Amino acid sequence: SYDNPERIVAYEVAHSIVDELDTLPRVKAELVWRKITERNRQKCKHPQGNTVGCVSTPDQGYSGFIYKRWFKQATEHHEVIKAPTASNPYLPSGYIEQIRQNYDAVLADLYLNGEIVSLQQNKVYHFFDRFDHHTDRILYPEDKEIMVGVDFNVGGCCAVVSVVEEGNPITVSEFVSHDTRDFCQRLDKYREDDRRIVVYPDASGSSQRTNASLSDIDIIREAGFAVDTPRHNPPIRDRVNAVNGLLSHSKWLVNTENCPNLTESLEAQGYDIKGQPEKFSEHPAIDDWVDAAGYFIHRRWSLGRLAFQTDIGFSP
Repeated sequence: SYDNPERIVAYEVAHSIVDELDTLPRVKAELVWRKITERNRQKCKHPQGNTVGCVSTPDQGYSGFIYKRWFKQATEHHEVIKAPTASNPYLPSGYIEQIRQNYDAVLADLYLNGEIVSLQQNKVYHFFDRFDHHTDRILYPEDKEIMVGVDFNVGGCCAVVSVVEEGNPITVSEFVSHDTRDFCQRLDKYREDDRRIVVYPDASGSSQRTNASLSDIDIIREAGFAVDTPRHNPPIRDRVNAVNGLLSHSKWLVNTENCPNLTESLEAQGYDIKGQPEKFSEHPAIDDWVDAAGYFIHRRWSLGRLAFQTDIGFSP
């Protein structure tokens, strides 16, 4: 399994097909590829000898294993076949348009055409514009439900407050607190009669302990707030893709005057040398603000891989 490549042992085959290898970070993909190719040693009469095929979307762009092995370090033993999504005659109607509507233009080109695209040279949230995505919307007393994304950090818990209108998020304010109990106290000011407050926290808060008996999420629930959190945080790239998908179609608006830290963070965060969004050790930092917003957005507007079914039959 890709999760446990050390267990790819004790068998031999003549040929292998490796599926979606570029969903893995480059270092792990290299290990998986090496372990699989080492098992390709069964004698065969194929004119090319033992072969390994890799069928994958180039998810990691220029920082991925696919680009390194089949483009940058390609030899006469490597062959690349690009198969655009549109060449599939069994796609359901509207499938390609659905991808273009959900994903930003850069990722749509990657997924639909198999193109190697730059995911590092641009800023992480390259579609954000403080003018195009600005709104004067504020929180009104009649807002019956608000959503609060929060990133837990000792000394700097960053929170962003949003409402949903016509199915899309609008972020109206932000605040920072010292710890979880301080967060709950600051969140109290948002209470109104029959208003529902839902907190979308960093999933690691279920194991962080602020005292001997209660986790951060337990403290939030005891304070009377609803909590919506997955068992584990989503992959960073999935969270980034969900945010960029909304921004590219102007489906997420931000009150940039009320949310100066979030605005600056969306404009500033870049990629590090490993191709990952920049992280900082001091808190609060720019990654804390975008993470807080990302937890909420991914939970409600995640961009899982689109799947489709066909009526192709196979005969034995």
